[in-house]
Amino acid sequence: MSKFKKAVLDTSLFRRSYIICLFCSNISFVLIPAYAVLAVLFIWGVFLMIYNERRYHTILKTRYGAWLVAFLLSSTITCIIHLADSFLYNAYNVIMLLHVALCFFVFYGVHTEKHLNFRRELYSVCRFIVYITTVLGVMGLAFLMAKISFEVLWFKFVVFDNRFDGMFANPNQLGFVNVCAIFCCHMLLKKDFIAISGRERVSRIWIGSCVAINAISLILCDSNGALMLMICYAIFFLIYKMFGSERKLKVWQVLTKSAACLVLGAFIVASLFFMRNVTQAGFVQIMKSSEPVRIAEDVPDIIVGEEAVVTFEHENTNIDSGRFKLWQQAAKMFMQNPIMGIGKGNVYEYGNRMFEDGIRFSKGYGILAPIMTDFHNGYITIIICSGIIGFLFFSIFGLRLFKHVTVHVFRSDGLKESVLPCMYSFLCAYLVYSFIEVGLLYNINFMVAFFWLILGYTTCFLVRFEPHRELGTFVLFGRTYRRTLI
Repeated sequence: MSKFKKAVLDTSLFRRSYIICLFCSNISFVLIPAYAVLAVLFIWGVFLMIYNERRYHTILKTRYGAWLVAFLLSSTITCIIHLADSFLYNAYNVIMLLHVALCFFVFYGVHTEKHLNFRRELYSVCRFIVYITTVLGVMGLAFLMAKISFEVLWFKFVVFDNRFDGMFANPNQLGFVNVCAIFCCHMLLKKDFIAISGRERVSRIWIGSCVAINAISLILCDSNGALMLMICYAIFFLIYKMFGSERKLKVWQVLTKSAACLVLGAFIVASLFFMRNVTQAGFVQIMKSSEPVRIAEDVPDIIVGEEAVVTFEHENTNIDSGRFKLWQQAAKMFMQNPIMGIGKGNVYEYGNRMFEDGIRFSKGYGILAPIMTDFHNGYITIIICSGIIGFLFFSIFGLRLFKHVTVHVFRSDGLKESVLPCMYSFLCAYLVYSFIEVGLLYNINFMVAFFWLILGYTTCFLVRFEPHRELGTFVLFGRTYRRTLI
């Protein structure tokens, strides 16, 4: 086999390339060429998904894959039902369904690849995120301290509506990446992870610098969602440390540990909010006392060195940032087709029909509005797009998988130096985060793909701990298969 053909059939190489490209699509100015490359990678991914299924029957080997197939079939029927509404938007529905299939059977389906050293793949992703976020973080903070800010097209460089966005397209994307970087640093400190992956340990200087830079950026971007993700990650990991590997606990021990979790959880929340307020106030004072550095005044379409003081706080002082109104619109839209849903591509069109000003937040997207419009709640987005039936299939898959992973995380010994508790804590935190942010499924972005990638690596541990239950054989489309679905 030639090197080129071997590379084309390398699913691990595709996953790493795709996740890196999606990461780059968050970076200002880089996102346009990144999306162009992503289109090519997307076609590659669809080819690999079909090739691997035909040759290795990966869909049949996917844990709880029957529910995922049922979800895709239900969503396909929804797309067909609404085909007459708008052919253009439903063409986007097809692309979105292919993306969902990639998340299911290429990213989450990583556990079906028997001979893959998934820790080595995870290590390469973590190392990339640690290095790139540290470099971009230093650059962004340097521009901020030098008071260099400008706007080109829709990119607001360094400061976005009174909030720090560094080298990224908006503060919320920066905040999520910051949390991912800290999460990756945590995993790279685990001895078992480094030893089994067969790679060299990342320098502790790099890891310390990464944590510090990303923590500062997380605070200055003032993303409540990202801060909540960080808090939930810390709390879920704390719960694991309290209850993990405990075989039998007496009632008084459960009560004592639970009380300790509540107290320490409250301390974590209070500490992070206190640190955010102090750090933001400190940077405001530093920037007030420094002189702005200006770049050439004759640069077209660029606003340079604005004199307004940046306070790093939301300009929108509402606690929900407008989400309550958006969710009220979602409730009305849900009643249009509660059983099968309307499809992701039709959300924007239905919003313009039903509401005078359309879906909240969609105007700022311009020509990308049909693609980018979302309800800032992963669960609501799924139930609107796929209806009760699709949401039911997705929920059954999620609950069954969550049950098995939870059992293994809390009952298995020897996980102190493993990355499994870290990934489990991140996934739990992400499920909470998805209540207020774009996530879970119906978006082609870094956060969605990263979630399914981490879910896939987590399931790799599940496969190691609990071998597939062999349930005999069955015949499908004239072929005999060994049943491996559980």
